[in-house]
Amino acid sequence: MKFNFKTLAAFCALSTALTGCTKDSSPSDGSSSSILNTMDKTVVSAGGDTENKTESTVKITEPESVDCTVTFAEDKITSSGNGASVSGKTVNITKSGVYELSGTCGGCNIKINAGKNDRITLLLNNAALTSQSGSVIDCESAKELTLFLKSGTNNLLSDSPDYPDPAEEPDAAVFTRSDLIISGGGDLQVEGKFGDAIKCKDTLTVLGGIVGVNAADDAMIGKDKVEFKGGVLNVTAGGDGIKTTNAAEENKGGIIISGGELNIASEADGIQAERTLTVNGGKITIVSGGEAAEAEIERKDEPWDFDRRSSQSDTQDSGASQKGLKAGGNIEINGGELDIKSADDSIHSNANVKVANGVLSLSSCDDGIHSDGLLNITGGTVTISKSYEGLEGKSIDIGGGTIDIIAADDGMNAAGGDNASHFGFDQSSDEYYIRISGGEITVNADGDGIDSNGTIAQSGGVLTVYGPTSSGNGAIDYEKSYAMSGGTLIALGSMGMAQAPSTLSQPCLSISAKAAAGSKLEVRAGGKVVLEVTTPKAAQSLIFSSDKLTEGTEYEIYAGEELLATVTAENGVSGNGATGQGGFHGGGFPGGFPGGFHGDRPGGRDAG
Repeated sequence: MKFNFKTLAAFCALSTALTGCTKDSSPSDGSSSSILNTMDKTVVSAGGDTENKTESTVKITEPESVDCTVTFAEDKITSSGNGASVSGKTVNITKSGVYELSGTCGGCNIKINAGKNDRITLLLNNAALTSQSGSVIDCESAKELTLFLKSGTNNLLSDSPDYPDPAEEPDAAVFTRSDLIISGGGDLQVEGKFGDAIKCKDTLTVLGGIVGVNAADDAMIGKDKVEFKGGVLNVTAGGDGIKTTNAAEENKGGIIISGGELNIASEADGIQAERTLTVNGGKITIVSGGEAAEAEIERKDEPWDFDRRSSQSDTQDSGASQKGLKAGGNIEINGGELDIKSADDSIHSNANVKVANGVLSLSSCDDGIHSDGLLNITGGTVTISKSYEGLEGKSIDIGGGTIDIIAADDGMNAAGGDNASHFGFDQSSDEYYIRISGGEITVNADGDGIDSNGTIAQSGGVLTVYGPTSSGNGAIDYEKSYAMSGGTLIALGSMGMAQAPSTLSQPCLSISAKAAAGSKLEVRAGGKVVLEVTTPKAAQSLIFSSDKLTEGTEYEIYAGEELLATVTAENGVSGNGATGQGGFHGGGFPGGFPGGFHGDRPGGRDAG
């Protein structure tokens, strides 16, 4: 169908202040205290020639020395060493170094104003620090801030629900204008009671630790870039889970995930990149949209109800975006395990989507995977257990992988790709195509099984379509042509809108016959089974094309042991069923309806 209106829809008190000191011998560039310099780094190519396809495997080593120790308590804060000073309720850090923080204190703040080349490491050793006024950590100036979680420790960082100036930065529990690195082998809980929990105005990198983030609004923000290379991240967010915000600079605003485990529950988007989003590895579990992700999709079939969804699964009324993975640029999935349950699209790109490897389990109240441009799948396992439309893009190119789709409307849809078409009817275009050259694809759709506003071409792979039972849609729906030169096609569905491939270099058997749900369908030649499938629902149009079929051979088509038809394979489409022009050899109106009404609009074929 092409007439969719898809609109989306946080321990205590602190009293005294003590002394501090300075470190005159610290190198100005902070190189000796940089966490990154205490690590062994091995770069492993993940293929390709872009930065986003490079995966780093990092061995984490705890800092060998500490420059300053800060001990927090309810009645006082003490410091020993160089680099930090204490004033009232605030710990001030102005130089490079490793600062070990421990103890419990409410109403405290850590402020960092260091040189532009200084690297600051906060070594968290059972530190439970909360603020009663704004951010608990505010890094206004440094080259790099590292939160290192000492192994075997439990740590807490929390802001207050109220800020001195809610409209100005800092505006997060942990706020930094420098790069931010989270590493180590301990536990950290970050509470963003005011709004955002962790906000980095540069690059945010997670290398290790078990990090829990609870945010009233967004959980983790890296303006320029976010990288997740290891550790465990558990997120609960009233807004987005992980996001970048730099859309102005061309090579910034990206997210790369290459390892570790991410568990995200967000009311808005799970992971949102302003530009590119790349998954090279790791285990990612996302529930976006809260309870709305659990809604059932009810497809309505009133003739002029172009959206065809029930309001309970439509998130656009609130204007919320509740997608799983979302990017303004390209999305690439080169590995990893993704389990996404979303109220909106599970995977959405305003540009192109490429799936080369990985295991994807998707459940969406809208599209399983949506691309405004090219949607390309060359490997991996993609299972879409719930969707309005399974795969949607301007063009869809499948060269490999195992794909299993359940859709309330179209299983695969090559159309305008903006996911929110205006009133009217999409036009056909050479840009709109579905191309299948490999893979094993199974589609179970209540709308059209595979649907292109332009062309379909199949040269390989195995495509099995369990299409609609209602006559207003078909297992196959294309505007211009379906050229088949290899592979196997089994398309089962209703009769009213049925189409067969239009251009073939191998036989196609197309019959009109009733097959009950649960029927085992077999194509036999001389008693030998050539093709077989068990249909999960009733079908009346049965189409079989394969390079296993031979021209001039007589084939018998069975439902169980009931002979439905005997067809001699000819050049092109053979049998009494749907043709490449729509309609049936056995009579009836082309397109299934009199007067040229085909599908959901008058005056021509359904645009898909």
